[in-house]
Amino acid sequence: MTLSSAYRSLYPICVYLLIMTPGNNAYGMDAVKPPVYASNFLLKQKDTGQCLVVMDEQEGCSSEASRLTDDCVNSNRITFGVCDKKQPEQRWKFDFQKKQIHSLERSADLCLTRLSKHLAMDVCQPASLQQLWFFNQQDHLYSRADYFDPLAFVALLQSHTDTSPVSFHFNDSETGDDQCYLSPFTGRVECAGFEVGEEAVKQQEVQSWHWSGHWPWQAKPTKLTEELRLGDFSNNHCLAVTQCHMDSVGQYDCFGGAKVQVTACQSISHQVWRYDLVSKKLFNKQAGEQFCLSWSGGKLTLQHCLPGAGSQQWYFAQGRGSKYPERGQLRWFTNLDEHYDYVKALDFDPIVKFEILKKDIQGNDCGYDPINGLWKGLCAN
Repeated sequence: MTLSSAYRSLYPICVYLLIMTPGNNAYGMDAVKPPVYASNFLLKQKDTGQCLVVMDEQEGCSSEASRLTDDCVNSNRITFGVCDKKQPEQRWKFDFQKKQIHSLERSADLCLTRLSKHLAMDVCQPASLQQLWFFNQQDHLYSRADYFDPLAFVALLQSHTDTSPVSFHFNDSETGDDQCYLSPFTGRVECAGFEVGEEAVKQQEVQSWHWSGHWPWQAKPTKLTEELRLGDFSNNHCLAVTQCHMDSVGQYDCFGGAKVQVTACQSISHQVWRYDLVSKKLFNKQAGEQFCLSWSGGKLTLQHCLPGAGSQQWYFAQGRGSKYPERGQLRWFTNLDEHYDYVKALDFDPIVKFEILKKDIQGNDCGYDPINGLWKGLCAN
């Protein structure tokens, strides 16, 4: 895999209604960003050099309000063929917000779908697991439906026994530089020719967040707190993301699926978080902006940020006043009956609160309050 150490914006910056606050600006809460796509790439298998192809469409086939007819599904079936970047049936685009893949040759309301026995272009369904796709840190494609076996979808393809990974290969650059492209993994402009060093692969200590300021996978602008620690501070317990590297066993990329555990509080990036008051998501400094804290299947992990995923939405209890004992406790947003199940999985008392790390010149907390979203302190960015 090749990455660039320098990123630059692809599109003009959209202007949103700003809410002015001391020392910080927040985007208007009703603003919605237009969808962003990584477009015009092949999906090529690593070992065979073959590419995913959409079979010819039959006469009379069209998308309906429900699923396509059997004949039309068969006509939109996916198979492997000899790579040819001039063939529209082999060219794809990726929707960052919905995590869906479209064919440049087919109708925009058809999505790459992981059916039970084969792959096909089928009518797009909101938040369908069969139509959620991701690219990992090694550029490999996998289906959210194949959580425990990332290569299972490859085995479904007709007359194909090789189950080596499938990755993206861009035909033409949209950036004005033939060596640069919008990466489906990072959502940033990446440029060929920069190999990832061994130390970067091991994900050593991160000094800064490297926020891109352009999050194509999130429909609304963010309203981020300053850096936080999460834990039971009276017992020196902090939530931390486990160290990982790209060949970690059982992980489909470095931080996708990385476990969150309790460790002694230290000044390390694995224990530093930021909270978005708009999407209700928590991000870890070490992992970066495309991974979110998730509670699913009885496990507390980092996962690729999903559109509208209840498993990734959190809030901090407001209570009835500053002395209310549960005020500031971290809770899972979706199920009120499972507030503390994630804490039981961590095997310590159900007390996870936040600590704002940024202080003003008087030593007071500053930045957005994770509880009510109000600006506090006299700090300036």
